[in-house]
Amino acid sequence: MKQTNQIEKVKDKMITLNKSIIILPHEEMIKKLEETKIQRMIQFRNLNQYMGSDSTNSNFTKDENGRPTLELKELEETAIHTPTQESYDLLMQIYECGNWKWRNGDLPSDFNFWINYEKQTCIQACNRFEFASKRYYENHRKIITTQEFCKFQDPQIRNMTIKEINKWFETNKPNRKSKR
Repeated sequence: MKQTNQIEKVKDKMITLNKSIIILPHEEMIKKLEETKIQRMIQFRNLNQYMGSDSTNSNFTKDENGRPTLELKELEETAIHTPTQESYDLLMQIYECGNWKWRNGDLPSDFNFWINYEKQTCIQACNRFEFASKRYYENHRKIITTQEFCKFQDPQIRNMTIKEINKWFETNKPNRKSKR
C-alpha cells in the first residue's frame, strides 16, 4: 500500500508498466544515462589504459587544424624498417604529427621514398630524418618495426591514437604522396 502511494505522488512525472517497471521521462533518462557513462569511464579508466584503448585520456593533443600532435623521442642508433607501403605511410604520418621534417623542410608525407628501396626501406630515428636501404643500416644501427617505434615512445603511441591519426590524414590529406 505504501508503494502505491509513492507511485501516485509522482504519477505526473513517471509512467508505470505492469506495476513493476517504472519509466522515467525522456530528459531524466538521458541525464541518468550520461551520469552512468561518466561513472563507468572514471571507474574503468585504468583498465582502458592497460588495454590500450583509453578514450578518456589520450596521449596527444590537436593543433589548430585538428591534426593530432605527438611528442616523439629520438631513438639513438636506430632505424625503423618499413617493409610495406602501409607501414611507411603510417610512420610518415606519425613523424608529421611529431612535427618532424625532411632536411629540405618538407613534411614527411610530401614524398614517397618507399618506392626507392621498397621492402628494404628504413628510416633513421635520430639526429637526422633520413632514409636508406636496410642493408645500409644493418651494420651500424638497431633496426626495429613501426610498431616497436610506437611502443618505445613515451607515452606509447596506442591503437586509438593511430586511428585518430589515420582518420585525420584520410580526411585532410587523402592524396598524400607518401601513400602512393
